[in-house]
Amino acid sequence: MSTDALGPMETTSLADQAYRRLRDAIREGTLRPGEKITERDLAARLGVSPTPVREALRQLVHERVVERVGPRALRIAAHSSAARSEIVEAEVRLSGLMARLAARNASAEQLTGLVALLAQTDQIVAGIEETVAEQGMEADVTDQLTDVFHKLRLFHHQVEGCVGNPVLEGLLTQARAFSDEERLDLTMRLAPERADAFRARYHEHRELLDALLERDEDRAEELAARHHRAALLQLSTS
Repeated sequence: MSTDALGPMETTSLADQAYRRLRDAIREGTLRPGEKITERDLAARLGVSPTPVREALRQLVHERVVERVGPRALRIAAHSSAARSEIVEAEVRLSGLMARLAARNASAEQLTGLVALLAQTDQIVAGIEETVAEQGMEADVTDQLTDVFHKLRLFHHQVEGCVGNPVLEGLLTQARAFSDEERLDLTMRLAPERADAFRARYHEHRELLDALLERDEDRAEELAARHHRAALLQLSTS
């Protein structure tokens, strides 16, 4: 294994920092599919104690990014393109099912919360568009885009919460092809060059909300599946 440094660590939230550094290293190819790794070696390369690395690896194992091949042996998972496609399809189908059940089961209070959340997000998006109109595409709207991302992830999580079925929520969590952190990293990297595609997908959240408000189960499932498939395919090919 290479002993090249993975980059300096920050002083706060070491477990989270270790997780993100390792995620970046895997995505960028510094840690390669099939490569064997150890807590001790990764801790040395990150310049931290093994404890935060152990916590980060536990999360990566849960996400199937890292595999345990023995009591203390780990390696970077080497998913084939076919396997990744199957994981994406599983998430798409489960997301569609959750939207169908949300249209059936959501309470009036939960729907009101979704309406308020998208209204808040619309205000942030309007501010971004105003800033870009005034300053051009070079405008720094990173913080606002990050805020939009978090609110939209919250929107999807709240839609799933409307179902009221923790078993299905758990299945969907396990089936996710990307963690929220990885989605954010990829989204922020891709957004400037694919602004039109991201803008179109943003408006799909309003369509999904309308279907939920109308209790249209078929429409909600169709919209959610289409939305998640497009997003996941874009992230998968990046």
